Amino acid sequence: MAVRKTAAILSAAAALVAGSLFGLMGPASASARPDTARPEAALAADALAGARRHAVESPTVAKSAAAALSCSYTYVCGQGSNGSSFAYTKCNTLYQLPNLTGSGPLVNNQTPGTVAYFYDKNQNYLFSSTAYQSTTVNWTPVWYAIAC
Repeated sequence: MAVRKTAAILSAAAALVAGSLFGLMGPASASARPDTARPEAALAADALAGARRHAVESPTVAKSAAAALSCSYTYVCGQGSNGSSFAYTKCNTLYQLPNLTGSGPLVNNQTPGTVAYFYDKNQNYLFSSTAYQSTTVNWTPVWYAIAC
C-alpha cells in the first residue's frame, strides 16, 4: 500500500512539473480545447493534493517509518528525523540518548511484555513502550531511556 501511495505522489509530482513546463513553453498542438479541458498543471496539482491528503489521513503512514528501522530481537531501538539512532538491550541501565530530534520510529523488539521507559532532560518520566511495539514518536524532548 505504501509503495502505491509513493508511486501516486511521484506520478502526480512529475505531472505537475511537466504541466508547469508545458505552460512555460506553450502548447505543442492545438488539440486540447481550453473551453472543455482543464490545464494539465491543474489536474496534476489536484492529484498531488489528493495524494498528500490521503497520506496525512492514513494511519499506516506513521507505522511505515517504524517498519523501516531494523531492530534485533531483545533490543529497543529508535531513530530521530536527523538520522541519530540507538539500540539498547541491557536492563536496569539509564542510557543518555544520542542527539535525537524530530519525529522518528521507535521499535521495542524485546521479549514480549518487556517495558522500556523514556525520560526528559531532567529525568522526568515521559512515556513507556511495552514489547512488541512499533510506532513513531517525537524524540526532541526525550533525553534518557531504560531498556527494561
